[in-house]
Amino acid sequence: MHYLTLNFVSYMLVRLSKNTFVRIYDDGEIGYVFNQLNRHDRIYTGAGVDLLSALSRTSQDQEAMIQNLVNQYEGADPLEIYADLTDMLLSLEQGDFVVRGESEAELLSRDKSFSYSSEAPKTFIEDFTQSTNEAVQNDTETYHLIHDRKRPRLSSIQFELTSKCNERCIHCYIPNGKKDAGFDMPLSKVNNIIDQFSDMGGLHVTLSGGEALLHKDIAEILRYCREKDLQISLLTNLALLKQDLIPVIQEVNVSIVQTSLYSMDPLVHDMITKVKGSWHKTMNAIICLYEANVPVQISCPVMKANCKGYDRVMKFAQSLKMKAQTDYIMMAQSDLDTSNLSNRISLEDTEILIREIAKTDTSYKELREALQPISSLSDEELTTMPLCGVGLNQICVTASGDLFPCAGWQAMTLGNVYKDTLKHIWETSEELTKLRSVTRAAFPKCLKCEAKDYCSMCMARNYNESNGNMFEPPIHTCKVAFLNKRIAEELLD
Repeated sequence: MHYLTLNFVSYMLVRLSKNTFVRIYDDGEIGYVFNQLNRHDRIYTGAGVDLLSALSRTSQDQEAMIQNLVNQYEGADPLEIYADLTDMLLSLEQGDFVVRGESEAELLSRDKSFSYSSEAPKTFIEDFTQSTNEAVQNDTETYHLIHDRKRPRLSSIQFELTSKCNERCIHCYIPNGKKDAGFDMPLSKVNNIIDQFSDMGGLHVTLSGGEALLHKDIAEILRYCREKDLQISLLTNLALLKQDLIPVIQEVNVSIVQTSLYSMDPLVHDMITKVKGSWHKTMNAIICLYEANVPVQISCPVMKANCKGYDRVMKFAQSLKMKAQTDYIMMAQSDLDTSNLSNRISLEDTEILIREIAKTDTSYKELREALQPISSLSDEELTTMPLCGVGLNQICVTASGDLFPCAGWQAMTLGNVYKDTLKHIWETSEELTKLRSVTRAAFPKCLKCEAKDYCSMCMARNYNESNGNMFEPPIHTCKVAFLNKRIAEELLD
């Protein structure tokens, strides 16, 4: 094990930063550390795993901690081990994974918090490249896809805490009938599933609905997720946000609050949600969270109703240093009804939109480089690559207890956590076993396609739009891929 050599400055105390999460898996062979503030993560093996395992959210005497680790390596040079562990600890400090200081007050002052007043808060920055001399994985997402296909590891779960929703968005993949007959997941059930997820080494929990804020126990659920040391995301339309929930969101250090803002024109937004006054409520909540320094990400799915005003939403988000994203393909309803796709923009309007995005999003011009991790794989490696983490490291649970591959894929039931344990379903579900066997080789036409590097093909989209056939990409998806390719290559010339 070789780490960068730095001059060691003695500090008395060390602990994980409040934005850092550590998970050890593969029976202690792999250590994973992630910082939700700067979005950096690293994978360690060997002695690196031991050091990550020794760190905690409670401050420790650094010298005693390192010396205790050194004593575990019989037959090794203690000075070399000491130097390696110290260098790694310094590197973790440089990456804001740990904080060190001579007192609790100094640790607190060194522990960074999210703020919109910073030059590039995480909701705005595009480049998350790490500055370190350590041999860290540059593409941990691809690493985990390859790893988790061999050894599935549940690291992310999405809760549909309630099937109720206060809006009826015209493009939504959740059928309105489900919302009309909506109900909440009991708090005891939520906590029990969180316990099971935590015991399995889970890391990231997403709280959604329906509308998550309709759940009467949302504050208690947020606090319980923090008690279990989980990274928390909250998906909500924010129209029901109450002032007394904001301190709770701050207290539990939510990683991101994601909301939808369809237009800067209230009438257009309200027409899409089918609820008069929804724009003002959502907009007021965004401003309140901004003033409270809560990280917010704005989603603006583009459809016929709002394709002309998309850029104004992006500019608004940029003015607040919030990240904004769009989706112009849409997903059919989870009951395989495709009627909501009547709101999808035409291919001609899609081209206009992409060109507008290219003007305002500088990363679009770097599309080829951004996709390099996939493009650089050999043909053999590419054929064995999964398309996404569905069934490999992520899952969705609804208020009825049903488990689905992901939130949008609710016509394939994997099991029910009210009747069986999460772990047993994860390990024995026949449907999950089938999903885990699916690689890019199952799409031979796509492997040979000239536009494969520009394609956003998704098995859930395929399933919902192609009458339950996950292996049949919709024609529209293919056309958009070729459109993306043509425009990107024009810009890259």
